[in-house]
Amino acid sequence: MRRSGSFVAAGFDALPARIAILDDAGDIVYTNESWHSFGDAQGLSEDTGGVGSNYLEVCEASDDPDATATARGIRAVAAGECDTFSLEYPCHGPEEDGWYMMQATPYEHDGEAYVLVMHIDITERRLLEQRTRDQADRMESFAKLLSHDLRNPLSVALAHAEMLELDDGATLEAGDGDRSALRSSLERMEAIIDDALVLVTVDEVEEADPLPLATAVETAWANVRTGSATVSVRDDIVIRANASLVSHLFENLFRNAVEHAGDAPRIEIGALEAVAGTDERSEPAVDEDRRAEAGDADWTGEAGAFDGFYVEDDGPGIPAAQREQVFESGYSNAGGSGFGLAIVRHVVDAHGWSVSATTGRDGGARFEVRGVSVLGS
Repeated sequence: MRRSGSFVAAGFDALPARIAILDDAGDIVYTNESWHSFGDAQGLSEDTGGVGSNYLEVCEASDDPDATATARGIRAVAAGECDTFSLEYPCHGPEEDGWYMMQATPYEHDGEAYVLVMHIDITERRLLEQRTRDQADRMESFAKLLSHDLRNPLSVALAHAEMLELDDGATLEAGDGDRSALRSSLERMEAIIDDALVLVTVDEVEEADPLPLATAVETAWANVRTGSATVSVRDDIVIRANASLVSHLFENLFRNAVEHAGDAPRIEIGALEAVAGTDERSEPAVDEDRRAEAGDADWTGEAGAFDGFYVEDDGPGIPAAQREQVFESGYSNAGGSGFGLAIVRHVVDAHGWSVSATTGRDGGARFEVRGVSVLGS
C-alpha cells in the first residue's frame, strides 16, 4: 500500500516535500501524496519509484551522476556510516528550471531499520542565489567602470583644466570664469565617483583604529569646497573607526550643509552623551598602545560618558516628513546626485552604528551618529 491512512500519514501527505520510507534493503515501503503525484506527473510506473520498488536500484541504473551519488549516500546512511546525507541537484523541465535537495535520515521502528528520504524544492532559494551572484557581478563591473574607465579620462581632463588656469597666470577660484567652472564640474564628478565606489565596494568595516574626531573633521574639510562656511569641533573625542570611510561620511555631511544651509553656514561637531542602554560599545579603559596610535589626543575624559557624535548646521533644517527619506539613495530635493546622505548611512551601517536626522539648536539640520566606540576625550 502507498500509505497507511493513519493520522501521521495524513500529516506526511500535507507536506509539499516528496517523502518515501525505505527499508534496510532500499525497498520503498511508503510514499506520501507529493511523491506519488510527482511520479504520476513524470509518467513513472510503480516499478520505478512506487511502493515495492527498490529505490537504490532505480538510482544506480540511471546514467545521471546525481542519482548514483544519491544511492551511495543512502547506502552509507543505512549502513550507519554517516548520520545523514544530503544532495542538491537540478531538475529542469521544458518550461522552467528547478532544483531540489534530497535528504536521507535513518531511524528505527520496532527493531527494524529504515531510511526516510525527502526531496525538498529549493528552486526559489537557488534563483535568489543566482540573482545575488548576477548582481554582485554587475556591481563589480560597475566598480571597474568607475575606478578605471571613468576615473582615468577624468584625471586627464582635470589636469588640462588646471593647465588652462595656469595659462591665465593665476589660479582662479570657483565661479571666477568658465575655465574654473569647468574644473569645478570635473571635481564634482570625481567626488561622485568616489561616493559611488563606497556604495558598491564597502559592506562591513573589518579594521577600525583610534581616530581623533578633530583629525577626521580636518581631513574631510580639506576635501570639500566649503566657500564661506565655517566649522568647529566642540568636543574632541577619540573614536574607533575606519578613517577613510569616516572621511567620506563627514565630506558628504559638509557638502549637504554647504548646499542647503545658506551662503555662509556654521557647522558644529560635538560628542553625544550616552543614554541608558546604549553605552555598552564605549571603551573607557585605554591602554598605552591605543594612546600611541591616537597621537596627541587628550585621554583625560571618560569614554563611557559618550555614545557618538553629531554634526549640525544653522540652515533651514530638514522637514520632519523627509528625515528618513533623505538617506535613500537617489533622493535629492536640490538637484544633487542623491548619493550624499545615502553614503552617510552606508558608512554608518558598515561600522554597525546608527544615524538619524533631527533639528539642531538653531533650527538647522542635525545628524546624530550613535553606537560608536568612544575611546576617550
